Amino acid sequence: MRKFLSVLLSASLVLSSLVMFASAVGAESKFKITEDPAIAASVKAYVDIKQALKDKKPLTEIKATYESVFQADVKRLDAAIKVEDPKIDENITFILDGAIEGKLEYLQANEAIQKGILWYYYFFIRDLMSKSVKVSMTSGDTAAAKVQFDKVVQVYENVFLASATSRDTQFKTTMVENLKASIELVQKDIADSNLKDFNIHRQILDKTLMKFFALATYNYAGKLPTVPVADIQYEMTEAYLLFMPIYSYFKVGSPADAEYVKEVFGSGDITKVDKTKLGLAIQRMMIGKVSEYLTGAITKLDAKDLEGARGTAMEGIMFVSTQEVFLGPEKYAAVSVVAEKFREAIDNSNAAEARKLSQEITAYLVGTDGLKLTINSTLYQVDGVDFTAAAAPYVNYLTNRTLVPVRLISDALLADVSYDVATKTVKIVKDGKTTELKVGSDQVIQDGKVSETVKLDQPVLIKNNSSFIPLRAIVELFGKKVFFNNGEINVLR
Repeated sequence: MRKFLSVLLSASLVLSSLVMFASAVGAESKFKITEDPAIAASVKAYVDIKQALKDKKPLTEIKATYESVFQADVKRLDAAIKVEDPKIDENITFILDGAIEGKLEYLQANEAIQKGILWYYYFFIRDLMSKSVKVSMTSGDTAAAKVQFDKVVQVYENVFLASATSRDTQFKTTMVENLKASIELVQKDIADSNLKDFNIHRQILDKTLMKFFALATYNYAGKLPTVPVADIQYEMTEAYLLFMPIYSYFKVGSPADAEYVKEVFGSGDITKVDKTKLGLAIQRMMIGKVSEYLTGAITKLDAKDLEGARGTAMEGIMFVSTQEVFLGPEKYAAVSVVAEKFREAIDNSNAAEARKLSQEITAYLVGTDGLKLTINSTLYQVDGVDFTAAAAPYVNYLTNRTLVPVRLISDALLADVSYDVATKTVKIVKDGKTTELKVGSDQVIQDGKVSETVKLDQPVLIKNNSSFIPLRAIVELFGKKVFFNNGEINVLR
């Protein structure tokens, strides 16, 4: 495992040569699987559709093939998608019908069906892993698990491998190498009936495929401003449909950023495409996921759920891996070492060390998105920009809580924070909602009503004519995460 992670996270790893894998149907598997005839037929239909599109066959014929081969299973997977989130079939059908009616371009339909079916295949893999392979492993039926995982590998080799290889070449990443390693590890887990490690290794497979889609999306953020005017609409369609497979998942990391990326590519308006802004939005979504999973792993460890903590820790580490391109070689190499130590701390049930290392990991991310401060220092940073506070944060050793000036809370929450001297009340206004805190009270007043479920673990107080608020309690009230180590504090989404 340690050797694999060093391969997975090492930014210094450079393959001497990248083997280009054939995408032709029927290519011999390199993973010693038993191919499934139904999967083979599905992949052949996909290849046939791509060829028909290349040959500019009538879209009515292509739509008929899609409906007869794919649509029923696409709708089955769509049924599990949240009501408010985009559906695969709706997107494919809407664009196909628009092109058939002459309202959209043929090439937009081309991208809709090619990338729409790619979206379907990714969800197909996720569905197989969670509802078939994992279920079989949990019940101890390794024979069934192997049959189902062979299908996963078959889809990966025939649908994703060539494109992942191409992205590796473009971004100098090692996704193919990592996917190969994760597949071999899962195969070994199945052979050994090792459910515990299976639950870790499956995360590597899933999150590396997410990285593939994220980098494909980012590629278009840079590519679109350079394409000929005649190509803009279909290229925008392609970018939109490459983001959709990860939209729902990345939205948890940063809802506003997910909506922004979706809206930009979905608009068809090239003037909205800004590589820097889109890159930051993608990274903020990833940072939100890192923050979520590092915290979740430690919480599970505190609850004595070691196996849950191990799986969650790996998810956090994999979302560190997704940021390889954004961090650059040196920072990525450095954070990868810390991430490996974090995994070891979780494996050893060392929650204190894991907390320390989680702060060290987020130190590489907070400069992009978050608040960085130091106990007893007036200097702080917001998204990497330096500021000076009127008063320094400090630790109240009677309560063992970190207290910070109101201004810092304002910056951490991106909220309007004020202090009413007459009523001795701190008012926080964010997203149209008002939260009030009174000096000396542990009550939290939300939109004029005292909360029955939330109380402060440290009352607001006045020191040297400045109002101080308990950091962790307040930022967590607004969905932020706090990472603390030796006086250094990072606050992330």
